[in-house]
Amino acid sequence: MCGSVTRIPVLFIVNPEGAIGGPQAAREWFDKVTNSIKSSLEKCCNEVEFSYYYVRDIDDLREMLYKEENAPGYLVFVLNCISGLLRPIIEMRKPLILVNETYGGSGDYVLEYSEAIEKGYPVIGVSTREPQDPILLRRMVNYLILLDELRRTRVLFIVPKAVNYYLNLEYPLSVDVYGLLKQLSAVTGASYIVMNSEEFREKFYSKVDSAEAEEVAKKWIMNSAVNLEKDYNEILRSAKLYLAIKKAAEEKKANVIALDCIVLRNTGELDAWPCLAYMQLWYDGLIPVCEADVSSAIVIMIGKYLLNINGFITDPAVDELRNEIIYYHCYAPTNPLGGIKPEYSYVITPAHLGEKKASQRVLFKPGVKLTAVGLSLDEKTLTIHTSELINLEESIHACSNKLVASTNVRKIVLNWKRRSGWHRVLFIGDYREEFINAARLLGLRVLEEDK
Repeated sequence: MCGSVTRIPVLFIVNPEGAIGGPQAAREWFDKVTNSIKSSLEKCCNEVEFSYYYVRDIDDLREMLYKEENAPGYLVFVLNCISGLLRPIIEMRKPLILVNETYGGSGDYVLEYSEAIEKGYPVIGVSTREPQDPILLRRMVNYLILLDELRRTRVLFIVPKAVNYYLNLEYPLSVDVYGLLKQLSAVTGASYIVMNSEEFREKFYSKVDSAEAEEVAKKWIMNSAVNLEKDYNEILRSAKLYLAIKKAAEEKKANVIALDCIVLRNTGELDAWPCLAYMQLWYDGLIPVCEADVSSAIVIMIGKYLLNINGFITDPAVDELRNEIIYYHCYAPTNPLGGIKPEYSYVITPAHLGEKKASQRVLFKPGVKLTAVGLSLDEKTLTIHTSELINLEESIHACSNKLVASTNVRKIVLNWKRRSGWHRVLFIGDYREEFINAARLLGLRVLEEDK
């Protein structure tokens, strides 16, 4: 993301006395297994810098902690057990990825792992006869890369001066955005910059070259499947906004952009909608966040950094009689699977009974799984449910994108956490396990809304 190399400490629990065998034979076996693991790590994760530590006793552990206290987390291989060395590692309460070797480590693993999960410690683990499996190692290392990417992220919030208008209009679309900024840093380690609309207009929006904006607007229209927006100036202003956001992100060294669009537009502090801009920003390596939603920003970042998928905020609407949930919003990525080229075509259209201009609708294909993720920062709880896309609904009321899906709607309604707000970030695909693991490493509880 930022060009920096992720550095990950790797711990091998190799106490000579234990379940695997006598000390001499154990040492030979440890050498064979650890060399195999190191070889796999260097091949499957060659962009990562690994540092290796052999933990035989508490002194080895102390030495590692002294050297690696600033690490994003630790990759721990449990190769021998009944030494009690796994417990102090878990009790550090640092993010841990445990890979247990079935025969050597299971004594400590089964005694300690479930209790760590019960206590809410930031630990995920797996037990296997093949701890050197490159596919497994790549998946596990990705979680630690995620943590490192999160703490190196800079989020630019472009917000209105009209705070009172925000509080009156936006609740409960985005819950208490201004009170959650500190929690963004507390949970992820990310930093943020707040820019008010006046600064954004004067330094960036007002200085966009008109010819350049015209070129962008015409390209959007040409590349669309259909353009239903009759007011060309709305598209042109959106193109101008896109170029201004890019310039602001570059100057502020931000890679996540969160624009408080509804309030900024409805108060007249901006005269453009960002939906088409957000669609384009993914291709510039920037992460867009609707309505300056802090909680959703974290979820979108997890999806991008862990899985390289592009999530988007939705307002879920429910039809309990049909057992359908409709995820609607006025923007969605045309490359939700993270591609460098569009994966779906799009329509430019008005929305909200024609009052909302220059909206964008993506022509997703039914029959795919969806993962919807929310976050209550106050309660440190990540909410998640999955569904199956069965239809796209086209109408002028409410938002332009309407993804109709089948799931356990009644259960979701009864499990909805008020402090998670209305928004849910939607991803194309089933990523329940990956988000649950990421939540654990971030110290978050998990609520599976559809269960």
